[in-house]
Amino acid sequence: MREKEYRHLDCHIHYALPVDPHELVDIMKRTDTDIANLVIVPHRQRISSVPDALMVKHLFPDRFYVFSSLDVTQYFMHHDSVGQHFVTHVKKMLACGCDGVKMIEGKPDMRRTVPIPDFDHPSWDSFWSYAEASGLPILWHVNDPEEFWDPDRIPAWAKSRGWLYGKETINNEVQYAQVLRVLEHHPGLKIIFAHFFFMSAQLPRLATILDRFPQVCIDLTPGIEMYINLSKNRDETVAFFTRYQDRILYGTDIGARSVLGVQGDHVNLEESLNRSSLIRNFLTEASDFVIKADGNFLIGTEDFVLRGLGLPESILTKIYAENFLRVVGDTPRAVSPRRVIRACRHIKLMIRIMSFIDKKLVPDYSYANQVIAYFHKPDAKQQKIEK
Repeated sequence: MREKEYRHLDCHIHYALPVDPHELVDIMKRTDTDIANLVIVPHRQRISSVPDALMVKHLFPDRFYVFSSLDVTQYFMHHDSVGQHFVTHVKKMLACGCDGVKMIEGKPDMRRTVPIPDFDHPSWDSFWSYAEASGLPILWHVNDPEEFWDPDRIPAWAKSRGWLYGKETINNEVQYAQVLRVLEHHPGLKIIFAHFFFMSAQLPRLATILDRFPQVCIDLTPGIEMYINLSKNRDETVAFFTRYQDRILYGTDIGARSVLGVQGDHVNLEESLNRSSLIRNFLTEASDFVIKADGNFLIGTEDFVLRGLGLPESILTKIYAENFLRVVGDTPRAVSPRRVIRACRHIKLMIRIMSFIDKKLVPDYSYANQVIAYFHKPDAKQQKIEK
């Protein structure tokens, strides 16, 4: 039995250096977040920021889980056998101290820039079989909001980021079909689909999938369109949350601007507060409430009204923390400094190799070196900074 109960466990926070670990912990304090899962995505110049997150976890071992990215270099080097290479990679990341895997590979923008095999292609088989047999938790971003394929409906902020998809980009229904075929062949996969699987406007369809695959969960990370969709029919949404109360996980996507390598020096405090309050108010308020425009990534330029669900405490407790702990485990894995240093050295090698493959890539070894320097300090194992 756990010694501590967590009020808020955020299953979906992005992190990479140069964001100061103390700033991240301060954001958690400001948002009343007890513990968080750092989910890592590939980085063009740096390949991987998994060691960054493991350094944070080592500094604050009671505050963080870490979900590793996959090794993006394998799509370029071993396209037809990525699965077996991912198995090797994931085993190494778990030994370093990671607790699961974050897959951004289902984001259409990534699939049009990286040669990712179709998910139901045989090249993935080794990985899916390993993940199913080992109970590996995977948090998987699949697709984007439907309106991103419609030039008349896509929000201006998404269009400005290049997320208007056309015929050159995989169709969302094609990708759903690939993913469902993976689940049919590997029904024991422990998957958390990010952003409500982008089916907030299709609750009966999502219910069918959850009924068919009892290991599948979904998280609540915004897209604001998700909450607008869920707010349209309060009774239907409350019934859905009640029926699947064991399958829904709280997550905010704080630090989301680190996705796909866009990384600043700071986490946006205003947006972080807006994300956490939006989700919690939606879950707890029993009446309508106004969402004020923030003029940026999350909400946009117009106020609007959401209809709160007013869920009981018994359901909220599961969504806020218990479901993640059941799926992933009560205790984060311990970090192995020796293995993290070895992983940093491998990342530096892969950065060098990829710079020969991609002539536009500007190698950046600085952050891997920073993590190596941290773990090489004689007192690194004793560095436990006060919360």
